[in-house]
Amino acid sequence: MHITHCPQCETAFKVSPAQLVLAKGWVRCGRCSHVFEAALHFETTPDIPASPLPNSNAPSLFRAAMAPAEAAHVAQSSSAHASPAKSADAPIPFAWLVGAAVLVLALLTQWVVAQRNWLAAQEPALRPLLSALCACEVTWPRESEAVLIESSSFTENPQGGYTVQLRLKNTQHHPVAMPALELSLTDLQDQILVRRVFMAEELSNKDHVQALRDVRSTLNFDLDEKVSQRVIGFRAFVFYP
Repeated sequence: MHITHCPQCETAFKVSPAQLVLAKGWVRCGRCSHVFEAALHFETTPDIPASPLPNSNAPSLFRAAMAPAEAAHVAQSSSAHASPAKSADAPIPFAWLVGAAVLVLALLTQWVVAQRNWLAAQEPALRPLLSALCACEVTWPRESEAVLIESSSFTENPQGGYTVQLRLKNTQHHPVAMPALELSLTDLQDQILVRRVFMAEELSNKDHVQALRDVRSTLNFDLDEKVSQRVIGFRAFVFYP
């Protein structure tokens, strides 16, 4: 199909190759009826420049706009080459591994030092090693809630003075340090008249209480006559000073 222009009225209209063959190239203008040779007045199609080839230095967005098919092919190729690099695991630097190991060892050492008394109570054979590790004395664990007063009594002696008898029991499955005792004597209104602390060495000649064992202790003392006349009862509890 061609487009021709009437040289007289400039009307443009389409003519087919078949029409041109039948009329031997001559046509009649439908507007002004002028007869002319169509081929001499064909409308020329403007030259359309070809799409430029994609430039490897251009941004991918422009390359896709210029040549979508080729840009897609390039993108797929790039993705295929990049995949192995993505999936590869970066090696952990050796210095990081050493640093992490040193940190874990330091934390473990701190915990051992902090728990040295408990560890030594659980395994007495570790006592020399723990003492050397912390460069300090390893003692028995001090656990107030572990030692209970199983029984106690407070009596006035006929020959003068007073006696307190105690039975302390260790409820733990490992030895604990011998605690101290606070003894308070009270009056008829349960008010404290006098209070005294007895240290561990006054309660027993041992510095610890064996696991699940008890220790008996007897304390003798005198009171001022004014105080003794008002004493009715007593209170006792163990603690670690």
